[in-house]
Amino acid sequence: MLSVRPETIFIVGAGFSRHAGLPVTTDFTKAILEARDRHPGPSRIAVDFLSQFIRASFNRSKVAGARWWPELEDLFTCVDLSANSGHYLGAAFSPADLRTVRRVILASTIRMLNSKYEEGRKRKGREEWQMLERFFNHIDPARVGFVSMNWDTVVERQLLIAHNNTSIEYRCDAQKAGIPDPPNRDDYSNTRKYQKRLREGLTIALDHKRRNEDCLVVPLVKIHGSTNWLYCDNCRRLFWVPPDQSNWVANQLITERDLTCIERHLREKRDFKPVIEELKKRPRVKCFCSDNVDLSARIATFSYRKSLEFAMFQKSWFAAEQLLREAKRWIFIGYSLPPADYEFKYLLKRTQLCRSASPQFIVVSGGGRSAVTRTRENYQRFFGNSVRKSNFFGGGLSDEAFNAIFR
Repeated sequence: MLSVRPETIFIVGAGFSRHAGLPVTTDFTKAILEARDRHPGPSRIAVDFLSQFIRASFNRSKVAGARWWPELEDLFTCVDLSANSGHYLGAAFSPADLRTVRRVILASTIRMLNSKYEEGRKRKGREEWQMLERFFNHIDPARVGFVSMNWDTVVERQLLIAHNNTSIEYRCDAQKAGIPDPPNRDDYSNTRKYQKRLREGLTIALDHKRRNEDCLVVPLVKIHGSTNWLYCDNCRRLFWVPPDQSNWVANQLITERDLTCIERHLREKRDFKPVIEELKKRPRVKCFCSDNVDLSARIATFSYRKSLEFAMFQKSWFAAEQLLREAKRWIFIGYSLPPADYEFKYLLKRTQLCRSASPQFIVVSGGGRSAVTRTRENYQRFFGNSVRKSNFFGGGLSDEAFNAIFR
């Protein structure tokens, strides 16, 4: 496998993934709540459970719309501070229940992001999707790398579509693996044979180091985790599965204990009980280190107190710093440089200042006029005269931005 030393680093935020039909972070809650209109299933049950939590903890109706829910940063911060310190958040939700709330939000977000990408892919005629395809067709995989602020897998999917002789390297010692589909898509019988296939999927299904020795490896650092990562709390190994298997990660997040908690809080929803019982029968992916350890996920939430002490995050941040230190150009796309990302902003600033020469900056923003103005002011206040009118583009991946990026 041929590793690269990128000359250009793309720092991408939620606005970049918007080209694929995914919502920006402020619209995540609205997108998740769309499951209220579906028949009882994992997404609908999750939304009803979360609505119950919002009613009990934030004094809102169980049918309140997204505009009346707390900001995700506030929601995760309250949950994390209580759960991690072993305290209740109101009498109805114990610390264990709050950990279930956190996992349900994450699982719902993973399913939502995967669903929105599939919806966007089916509407390829959209101008924004065409911009995205044009972008990936133009990049030279041998000269670029990515630092992603997102959990989603838009970069992986589009890069592998546009350049099929490439592979992804997350640079956090994540091992590539695959999870086989059950013989029947709806057959989740927990048999020994299928459990064996799940185990084998971790070890031999996708041994890309042997099979793709001439493959060009593009660095993609995801400092907050990814929807296609699975983690073992015992041996601390990290695995990544193909992006289209992200829903398996969502399934792994919700344990039988979580389902029991959800059932207790939704006891008046009698039509949910058969679905919950069926979900409990789904097979669990075990790590090959032990038959007793289920793989789970580690994702840094939108909390103001992000848990970044896990090894994969520390390695990812070191890798991001190395890429940024060595690259000639930093190109920001769809990232507004928000105050909540103060740890990453500090990494950017100290990396910029430790270099012998400052990098070349390009900033591509989008959205409404007020949002673009706010983003431009954020960058100009933080990077000073390095960001000017000549290298700031407020119209998304427009022709003008393309000419600057690919000149």
